[in-house]
This record gives sequence, structure tokens and C-alpha cells, in this order.
Amino acid sequence: MPFLEKPNYYPHIDGLRAIAVIAVVFFHLDIYFFSGGFVGVDVFFVISGFLITRLLCSELEESGTINLRKFYRGRIRRLFPALLVTLLVTLVVALVMFSPSRLMSFGGSLPYAILGLSNHFFWLETDYFDITSQLKPALHTWSLSVEEQFYLIWPSVLLLLYKLGLRTFLPLVLMIFIGGSLYLNYSFSDGTVDLISSYLPIFEYPVENAKSTLFFLLPFRIFEFSIGALLVWLVKKTAPGYVSLNLVLWSGLLMIGGSILYFDDSLLFPSYYALLPCLGTALIIYAGGLASSHWLLTNKGMVSIGKVSYSLYLIHWPLIVFWRYQAGELDTVDQVLIVLFSFLGAYFSYRYVETPFRSRVKLENSNLWAKAAVAGLFLCMIAGYNIQANDGWAWRINSPLNFENVGSASRFHRLYYGGAGYPSYGPVVEGQGTPDIVLMGDSHGRHYADGIYTEYANPKKLNLYIAAGTSCFHLPGFTRTTNGYDWDKFCPAAFKKAIKYINSAGEPPLVILSHSWYDQLNRADLLSENMQPKRQLVDEDDLVEGILKFKRMVGDATLVVIGNVPTTNGINLYDMLTRPRVLVFSDVDVSQYLYTSPLPKLMSINKRLREGAEESQAYIFIDPFDVFCKAGRCMNIDEDLRLLYSDTGHLSKYGSRMFVKELMLQDEIWSSR
Repeated sequence: MPFLEKPNYYPHIDGLRAIAVIAVVFFHLDIYFFSGGFVGVDVFFVISGFLITRLLCSELEESGTINLRKFYRGRIRRLFPALLVTLLVTLVVALVMFSPSRLMSFGGSLPYAILGLSNHFFWLETDYFDITSQLKPALHTWSLSVEEQFYLIWPSVLLLLYKLGLRTFLPLVLMIFIGGSLYLNYSFSDGTVDLISSYLPIFEYPVENAKSTLFFLLPFRIFEFSIGALLVWLVKKTAPGYVSLNLVLWSGLLMIGGSILYFDDSLLFPSYYALLPCLGTALIIYAGGLASSHWLLTNKGMVSIGKVSYSLYLIHWPLIVFWRYQAGELDTVDQVLIVLFSFLGAYFSYRYVETPFRSRVKLENSNLWAKAAVAGLFLCMIAGYNIQANDGWAWRINSPLNFENVGSASRFHRLYYGGAGYPSYGPVVEGQGTPDIVLMGDSHGRHYADGIYTEYANPKKLNLYIAAGTSCFHLPGFTRTTNGYDWDKFCPAAFKKAIKYINSAGEPPLVILSHSWYDQLNRADLLSENMQPKRQLVDEDDLVEGILKFKRMVGDATLVVIGNVPTTNGINLYDMLTRPRVLVFSDVDVSQYLYTSPLPKLMSINKRLREGAEESQAYIFIDPFDVFCKAGRCMNIDEDLRLLYSDTGHLSKYGSRMFVKELMLQDEIWSSR
């Protein structure tokens, strides 16, 4: 059979690799029609399962054993040279370009990428589809880690099964693996697993993020490798005469194409959704060598892209990250240039890095090359550890602004967030009397704590209580719809704590309510009388009604509602203004970051909350846009060149104090005190 003539090379699989890598690259570039391009990784996993199992089974049939040392040496020669070069180049560019915050994150990922554990690192750190993932140059190495973990386990399992005389049952074993892996996807899909909670509580918090758990970890991908492995037995069987191999091939292409076209990052993936591209890949591998339309995959162009697919996969993502880091949003010209540079880099990597190390002919001075490779690996690991331990090498930075250089954006937020150092629930000073002021809300409520306490409550000897530690509306009958926590209990419980503080006051207190109204509105739901979610959209009118209901509950207490803050429109100013200024990046125009344009979506909600206050006369509404914005632009930095935001949306201590100082001019707000 032509399909079996060259068991070590299948041109149509290179064509399949080309489809997979193009899908991934175009997905990362946000190219239209490629919203599901991430399934290219699943195609690679099926291919790996097939090729590796075929290789191992051939060795078992010939020798009765597996030379594990030879196998792993081959895998290292195949994967590590190009990976090491990519990581070293990425490290050099990151040193020149990245702020301490970004460099610290990258440094933390380096040792894990080298040790084949980066999928665990990113599982604990972020969601693959989260916006912050766009600035992680080593994020794509998660799939290499999953593959390396498969290589680590599968040869030994296969050898053991052969030694136990179970080789005839291997297809059945693989089907059990497929079923077990899919069952795990189902069991972990809601983020609450009784088995983990009971026996491994240390992992209870990480698995609550079901989307990341399923996406990054090997057990939930085993079925993909197993589908590929099962093909080793299926390709030996000739298709029945009534089966058109062309139809099989085209069906596989349509299954992969449909996944690329119709899937998107909202899916809980892989789960059962990944069966579509994985089975499509299996059909193509089975039929692609014999179908008369195999030229679709075996033409010179597709095969050439397939051969450089590994280097292309490695290079394209760091290039996108650095490009986006400097340019922001990518336009069409950016996308075209990134594709061209990615292919150019992939060609050189394949020609001068991959091919020499993969060749069976010994490299000249091979011992020297081996020592250089080991030294490079240790250099990356040590540099990564040192970067993370030393605040992203903040000594590279000479910021033009007047704020403390604390090393990383995340650390700046922890230290200078307007609610940093204040309790989520309870009195600011332990043991103080009944509350005079109660500050309520989510983290966008608590970011006023420093301003209220330092500028008003403490000088006036007033007791400030805070009820702002749960990320949902602190209003009667509201809950949150996202997975991870039992919001139907947490949200009402948080609201009850606030009511308890208000009711404990000696006289009606001043109640200040603030949220990230826009964000919470997009994930809110209402509860019925028996505390069950109604599963309905919540709009601005529901918010006003909730506020009015709340006001009726607190009676004579003065209620102040604070609207959305303007935010920085997604720009982390600390990160942006602590980037190293070398070469072409030497001069930074600070003025472009002093202001941002007000966002209509935030202003719209504020407008409705204001209308509710004016119509009902039940509460006082304060619009932060009135404080921070003038003449169509909003301040990000105060007159002393200090950051008003600790991240992209939370007020810093400076912003919190500035806001309250402005409000102190409005006597009606503080009249109850």
C-alpha cells in the first residue's frame, strides 16, 4: 500500500501540520474567520499521538523493547535546540523592551518552559484567552510542555503493557483512555470537584478555574493523543470498497475548517468540542495518503510550511507579543509584516538550528555543541529565577514620573491601590465604636477607603467601617453568573454584612456605595424570593431599582452612590512608564499618557444612575468623571506627576485622596456627619 511504503514519513501529515500552524498563527493575529484557530494545537496533539506510537510500536515489534535513552535523546534533539534559541533571543529582546512587571512575569516562566512544566505555570497564573496573556512571550510553550509530559509517560506505559502480554488489547486500552479523559473534562467542567475537595484540598482553588484547568493540563488532553495513537492500528486496515477515501479526506478537512471558523474563545475547551477537530485530523491521517485529492496536502507549498511548522510556532508568538507591546492594537500592515517575519525566522531556524541537530550525521564538534546547549539552558533558567527574584531587574529603568519604583506593576497595585491596607469587611480601627461611615461595594468601592479615612474620617474622629470585599453588587436580590464560586450565597452574605454594620450605628450613618458598575452589570443576575437565580439579563433600570430598594432598607441613613471611574482605557500606566528607554525607545512622550478619552459605555451607566437620583431624590449621586475629566479628556496623573490609578481601573491612594478632597467641597454629602 502506498500509505505504508515510507512508514517514517508522510507528506500529507506535513500538509496537515501546515493547516494547524497557519490556524494558530492567524488566531493569535486576530485574523477574521480564524476565531477557532487554537484547535491547531489539538491537530498537533493527534499527529504526535500517531507518529510517536507508530515509532514505539515498530521498535517493540522488532526488538521486543523500547530503548528509552535513544527515544528521549531523539526527542531532545528534535525539540530543544530551536526552543533554546527562541528563548534566548526572546530573553534578549525582553531585557531591552519590557518593563520590570512584564520582565518579571517572563522570567518566572522561563525555568518552567525549559523543564517542560510551563502548562502548570500558566494554569496557575492566567487564563489562556485572558487579555493579560497577550503579553506573555512564553505562553505558547504550554503545548510543548503537554507534549513532553506525554512523551515522558507513554513509552513506559506502552512498554509495560507489552511486557504484561496485553499488546492485543492496546486498542481497547486506548479507548479506555479516551473515555476516561473525556469523563475528566466533564467532571471538572464546573470547577467544583468533590474528589479534589475531599482528598487534595491544596488543589481546590486552582481547579475552580475550570477553563484554565481543562485547557492547560495533560489529563484533559489525553484523549487527543490517544485518538492519534489508535490510528496506528486503524491505518493497517484497508477501507471497504464502498468507502470513498476522497470523501473521508474532505470530511476531515471540513471538520477542522468548521472548528476554526465557528469555535471561539468563549468555549470551555477542550471538553467534547475538541472531538470535532481531533476526529477530523484522524480522518485526514487515515485517508490523506491514498485519496486522489491528497495533492491538497502534499503539494510543495503545504509540505514546505509543514516542515518549518515547529519553528514557525515557536517564533510567531514572541514576535506578536513584542509587536503588540510597542504598537498596541495590530492593524493589517502589522499583521502582514508579522507573518512575513515569522516565516523568515522559521526558515532560518529550520535550516540552521533544527536540521543540523535532527540530522543523523554527527555535528562537527558535537561535544562542544552539547556543552553549549546545556550552558544555554542553565543560563536561561538562572536568568529567569534571578529576574523574578529581583523585581524584573528594575535597575534598567529611569522613569520620568514622580512615583515610587517598586519593581513591578502588580507590586505597585498591591502597595498603592486605594484600598491597600484596609479591611475588606469591618472597622478600619479594631475596637472602635459604632460606624459613622459605611463604605460598601466591590474593589471599586474599597479603593475610596484611603481617601475617605485620611482626608475625612480620621481628622473628624469618625468611625469608618468597610464592606467591600466580594466582587458582586452589594444590593438586595443580586448575584453573579460566573463560575468559580457559589455567588448565590456569597453575594447575599456580603450584602447582609453591610446591612449589619449600618444597623449597628448609634445614629443613621453616612453610607457610600460604589462598584465597577459596568463590569458587574455584565455578569449580574437577580435572585428570586427563594434565593434562586432568575437567569435573566440585568439592565441599568434594575440597578436603580436595587439602589432604591436598598435605600428603603437603610431608612434615614444618607446614601451616596459613586459611579464608574473613568479608568485608563486598558493602559497600565505603571507598566507603560517603567519601560526601559534604549535605542529607538530612548525618548518617551509622557504627555500622551497624562490623559485618556472618556469611555461612553461607562458614562452611559453613570448617566442612568444620576437620573435615578434626580427622579427619586432618595440618594446622592457622585460622578467621578466630574472630578477627573474636563474638556473631553480624563486625568491619569495628578499635578505632582503621581499615578491616579494603581492598575488600569482602580484608583491609587493618590487618586483616592484627590477624589475625596474634591468631594469635601460639597457639604451636602457630609451633612449627616
